[in-house]
Amino acid sequence: MFQFVLAGFTSPVHIGTTPYAFLLALPLIAIIAVVYKATKLEKIELIPFVRESFLLFGSIVVFMVLTAVGVFIFMKLTIG
Repeated sequence: MFQFVLAGFTSPVHIGTTPYAFLLALPLIAIIAVVYKATKLEKIELIPFVRESFLLFGSIVVFMVLTAVGVFIFMKLTIG
């Protein structure tokens, strides 16, 4: 059983370069936002914690989209 679990970590999973592959990053971004806010907030209350985590999640997603669009435009202008 241990060999099968270990094999999952030694062979990479192919994730394509389609726009839909970006959706695979959303759960990871959500976890990062929640953990970051849990470590940075002085007092954790449900409503402010959820609001702050959601705002951080949204800002990360927006920044990633803007960066992807910027790189796409840069590539189109430089390569032709």
